[in-house]
Amino acid sequence: QPEQMPRSCHPLLVLINPRSGGMQGRELLHSFRKAVNPHQVFDLACGGPLPGLHVFREVPRFRLLVCGGDGTVGWVLSLLEDIKLKLACTQPPVAILPLGTGNDLARVLRWGPGYSGEDPLSVLINVDEAQEVKMDRWTILLDANEPECAQERTSMPRSTHTRVYDKDVCTCMNNYFGIGVDADLSLGFHNAREEDPGKFNSRLHNKSVYVKVGLQKITHNRNLHRDIKVQVDNVDIDLPSVEGLIFLNIPSWGSGADLWGSDSEGKFSKPCMHDGLLEVVGVTGVMHMGQVQGGLRSGIRIAQGQFIRVVLQRETPIQVDGEPWLQPPGNIIV
Repeated sequence: QPEQMPRSCHPLLVLINPRSGGMQGRELLHSFRKAVNPHQVFDLACGGPLPGLHVFREVPRFRLLVCGGDGTVGWVLSLLEDIKLKLACTQPPVAILPLGTGNDLARVLRWGPGYSGEDPLSVLINVDEAQEVKMDRWTILLDANEPECAQERTSMPRSTHTRVYDKDVCTCMNNYFGIGVDADLSLGFHNAREEDPGKFNSRLHNKSVYVKVGLQKITHNRNLHRDIKVQVDNVDIDLPSVEGLIFLNIPSWGSGADLWGSDSEGKFSKPCMHDGLLEVVGVTGVMHMGQVQGGLRSGIRIAQGQFIRVVLQRETPIQVDGEPWLQPPGNIIV
């Protein structure tokens, strides 16, 4: 019985996305069911995170291990927020076994760039020895103000952690939010995966597709600043000539790259994932993004702030934590 558990006892709930990391997720289901009580291990393909959280709803103190990509982690965190009042443990610590492609959240939380076949027992030891840290999470309100766009919005790819309201779309961001070329690349990758999901069974193949999409997107159209308006903490921002804007919550982007870079002039605060601030960064195109990922350059540091308002003048690719779509004209509030 939960009430009879000693205070030092923190059972582990393991949630595994079998579709992440090729076949790794399915293999981990079998491995963890041997390493711990199989009643503590849940397949996210069978009902999502809710069945496992329901089983643990009366446990006063427990930990979570999420095996999947950053999108899977965001899905679990959003559901935890939605049902926390129904849980005896309202804010369980969450560990990550990274099975995705970029794994930026896992990187900054020091869970590594990707699972490479470690023994489940060593993973469990790492979870037991891990320290708890805090992380900001941001609400993004997407309000398309053109009536004719309502039908378009219904076809927008819905992430598993997006909540839909009568007129607006409200979603949560953990890592970053991109507008323009960054999101356009993600959208190209998303469309390629939707056309032939069977081929996307390894991180190496996924990255090769990103490179191919990037080569197809090389242009010199730096007109994003003419199509959008940005306010940071109610101050209008004079945007440079860029193809993309990225709003960062964590200091890792594009599979571990340092997009913000070193601020030698001291104009900004040092980025931190629990300081209540977002970093606004610009990129001039695909070549610039490649140089950032290669460690040769940083992005264009533009602003930091707690409240972001973006006005889209035309339909524009956007992405939240790597999940892309075409957003109709309107307001975006973070």
